Amino acid sequence: MHREFFTKNYVTLLIAILFFAFFSRIYQLHIPERYIFDEVYHAVTAKLIAQNDPRAFEWWNPPPETDTAIDWLHPPLAKYTQALSMNIFGENAFAWRLSSALFGVAVIFLVAVLSLRLTKDHSLSLLAALVASLDGLLLVMSRIAMNDIHVTFAVLLTLVFYLRTKPFETKTITGVSYPSYLLTGIMAGVAIGTKWSGIFVLGIIYFYEALQLVDLLATSFQKKSLKKEFSKYATQIALLVLFFCIVPIIVYIFSYSQMFLQGKDFNHFIELHKQIWAYQSSLVATHDYQSTPIDWLLNRRPVWFHVVYEPGKRGDIYAHGNSILLWSGLAAIIALSLRTLKKILNITESKIPIKTLLKILRAPMVFTLVSYFSMWIVWTNSPRIMFFYHYTPAIPFLSIILAYFLVRLYRLGEIHQPASKAISITIVGLAILYFLIFIPHWLGIPVRAAFVEGVYFMFDSWK
Repeated sequence: MHREFFTKNYVTLLIAILFFAFFSRIYQLHIPERYIFDEVYHAVTAKLIAQNDPRAFEWWNPPPETDTAIDWLHPPLAKYTQALSMNIFGENAFAWRLSSALFGVAVIFLVAVLSLRLTKDHSLSLLAALVASLDGLLLVMSRIAMNDIHVTFAVLLTLVFYLRTKPFETKTITGVSYPSYLLTGIMAGVAIGTKWSGIFVLGIIYFYEALQLVDLLATSFQKKSLKKEFSKYATQIALLVLFFCIVPIIVYIFSYSQMFLQGKDFNHFIELHKQIWAYQSSLVATHDYQSTPIDWLLNRRPVWFHVVYEPGKRGDIYAHGNSILLWSGLAAIIALSLRTLKKILNITESKIPIKTLLKILRAPMVFTLVSYFSMWIVWTNSPRIMFFYHYTPAIPFLSIILAYFLVRLYRLGEIHQPASKAISITIVGLAILYFLIFIPHWLGIPVRAAFVEGVYFMFDSWK
């Protein structure tokens, strides 16, 4: 198909993908009608928030229900949305999971928006959204009352706003761009107020703003105007501190508004965070389904959320990715990383190496690569127990990078290498087939036990 087709029918095709994503996330969302995995913390606490019960922000209370615990360890923004849903639809499984389903669809939409802003390519944007909609990890995390899909949404929206500040251009902050910087800072605060790992998005922003300052300083140095423009750079740094440090902190504090409105003061807020940090930094625990960041790259160790047995059948819910997408996406990430590294190593051949380096690092796909690694690499040094679902915020960036390479392969095949076109089509076709085969394993639909053992558990680490 020609690019014009995708450009002309972009909205229609995107709506179709979003409808598919919505249906796969909403279908039998209420099943099972009990808590699964960490819903024993998140959903239970969302109930307390819905009832305006102060125990949601206290660390000393006994479990409110049998075999549960209050989740005071995570910021409350995701639980506010779950509580709102329960206030509307009642305290039931559908209600406490609905928020995740809706934010899960929004994640697919933001993948399309972000990739379109980065590449200006409608076909790539649609393919990235399709790829993300076919992934099992994003699907499963959109069907459970946890906060991972919410923080993924907040990270993506932060970067959508950040791209409006034109981080790939040499510029200074002006009043015209204040709204975009402010919205970026607000959404970064929302990300952190959803889950502490949302702070990783600020690493992306700090990196690109540092490049911006280096570029401005290099330009001034060339023009020998460094002293003359010092005040301009000082103002730039002050504005960055305001928008990307102070604003996120203020938003994070405001995320605890319900707690403050219940009468608790800032001393309680400080003590709560001391308790959170003490718990998170000193926790020594193991779990049958824990994994490492290297395992995530290979889709090696999924997380088992639920099982139901029927005569000759079993229905499971596993947080398990689409292996075709994750493995081919990993290959695309390695290829892009090597290509970028090669360009960086060759910058000595240019007249102004620093300018060439900045140009390389500011390329849209390198921005996507930096975003991907920002969501993953910090976990490699984490002392705490980790699970595959911690990889959730990285999947959208993997989807965009994979879509970029698939589109390039397809177009290369249109010119003079038919085999590359066939490879691109085959990968997408296999990803769709994988989705169709594994969707019962992601939704808890009972299938023959022999099929589960032979296909879903083809590797011992998948059991």
